[in-house]
Amino acid sequence: MTCAGDQSESAGMVQGTDSTHLAEESATMCRHGSLSLFREIPLDDLDTAAHDAVAASEPKYTSANIDVPVVIVTSEISPWSKSGGLALVTASLAVELAERGHRTMAISPMYDNYAGATWMGDKTIWLFGGEHEVKYFHMWHQTSDGKGVDYIFVDHPSFHRPGGLYYNQQLGVEYADNLFRFSLFCLAAIEAPVCVAPGGAPFGDKVMFLANDWQTALLPVYLTHRMRPSGRFVSSRCMFVVHNFGYQGIYPLNKLENNPNGTLPIIVPNVGVWHLGLEGTGAYEHLIFQYAPEQRSYHGDDGNVLNLTKGAILTCDRILTVSAGYAAEMKTPEGGFSLDALVRSKEFFLTGILNGIDVASWNPRTDSLLEVNYSETTFVEGKRACKMQLQERVGLETNPDMVLVAFVGRLTMQKGIDIICEALDWMMTDTGNGVTGNVQVLLMGNGDECHVQHISHKARQWPGRVAACPFDPQLEHIVYAGSDLLLMPSRYEPCGLPQMCAQRYGSVPIVTLCGGLKDSVVVEPVDVATGFGILPLNINKFKEVCYSALDTFYSKPETFRGMQRRGMDTDFSWCPRIDEYEKNIDWALNDPPFVRW
Repeated sequence: MTCAGDQSESAGMVQGTDSTHLAEESATMCRHGSLSLFREIPLDDLDTAAHDAVAASEPKYTSANIDVPVVIVTSEISPWSKSGGLALVTASLAVELAERGHRTMAISPMYDNYAGATWMGDKTIWLFGGEHEVKYFHMWHQTSDGKGVDYIFVDHPSFHRPGGLYYNQQLGVEYADNLFRFSLFCLAAIEAPVCVAPGGAPFGDKVMFLANDWQTALLPVYLTHRMRPSGRFVSSRCMFVVHNFGYQGIYPLNKLENNPNGTLPIIVPNVGVWHLGLEGTGAYEHLIFQYAPEQRSYHGDDGNVLNLTKGAILTCDRILTVSAGYAAEMKTPEGGFSLDALVRSKEFFLTGILNGIDVASWNPRTDSLLEVNYSETTFVEGKRACKMQLQERVGLETNPDMVLVAFVGRLTMQKGIDIICEALDWMMTDTGNGVTGNVQVLLMGNGDECHVQHISHKARQWPGRVAACPFDPQLEHIVYAGSDLLLMPSRYEPCGLPQMCAQRYGSVPIVTLCGGLKDSVVVEPVDVATGFGILPLNINKFKEVCYSALDTFYSKPETFRGMQRRGMDTDFSWCPRIDEYEKNIDWALNDPPFVRW
């Protein structure tokens, strides 16, 4: 198959071009924390959610560019590939934008052989000093009459790995050829709108690209430095969507290597812009980042790295992230992960849009997993029955009158599980105040082994009062329905979805006031509150806020029920979020490219 446009060539790679050989080379990338757990959602459920959202909350904004196709580029998309919330969010975006009337394409690597995907063609791409052939597979999913999503899967041997999507789960190390894998994916994704013709017609070279997180960060860089200067995709725009700024795609220009002629290791080249086919362009200045001397790894380290996210921030036409609160945090030294100054310099083009949830799947009125379905007017009796269902399921004492507090998420420091564990004995001990000692706690999740062992120990220490179990996507529904309070003392949280699902089921969240948590939980004044807020996050403040929440449950039941009712009434559907996406699409298409050539 021949595709429109030729790829420009790059200099040869010193270490060779075979992808197997690339996997043997070492590179490092910044890692900070992890995303929350989310269950996989069938595509039919997403379709229903989109229809329900439109019915419940009519769009308030109509795009002036409905005729411009949207191309969502993501390293994972549910239900085919998933390591966290990115897969579910991109799947929802694809369906929702298609329902608004955009011709919509969602592109992801083909990590496995996907049933129903049909071959559409091949493309040869020059990268890392050699030619690499990718294959395009297609699957059409109709969302409603005349509307649907074209799913394009990019196939290459480097995407097929027995471990996780990005790292070897058994060894706990990142794949050493990730820079090659996702550079190849970005180039293949840019070509897809003109290379493949779903339904017999290509999307064309005027599209809106939505690139998601570091794995697709090179897409706006290639668009700026490789495509537009050669007259290709000049009318296209790219918005870069940040789901977690702690993951940036960082690769050192140099590395240490064993010295065959001596005992001390030597410094040798690792990667450079020529490997990416970007030599002779301005991409070096956009991608290069230098760490301060105190942050460097070894004697002689000059601190120079390729930071893919830096390149995306500087070359994309607009920056989106998953909540207004997180957008603000990205501009701070604490939340900017060394790129805060760059974000501040481009803040006029930065928008935070809170993610939505699948309101069809997360619906206590119709959820078939619950003992009793309920609504805003029947939740007191309904949640009482669901609490007993949950208590029996996880081995807690059956007592619908005792407050039940739950945690659902990854067992990591980022999620604050260590603070919860530190406070457990205090919660369990009766000191005569009528609150502590009259609490049940359920901890559900997977994660760091030290925390898995700790919560298991606490469950044995307090049988019938504390329960611990691995994450279970079906049990998660019953947890939200049967619990009274949900704990989310996250150290940082770009968006978070459990707090939204919990409120929809009448479980009142206790959250750190950060990122998307403070955007989705109202903590004051009390007559409009839907939850409780922790700030600053430390053990004493955590106990203080938990005590207030537990005391409200026991001593002020009408106040507590008001919080539950308001949470259930909150609109967490995608409809108002897509209004904001549409606005940004129009703004980006109406403006010239951010970087001129």
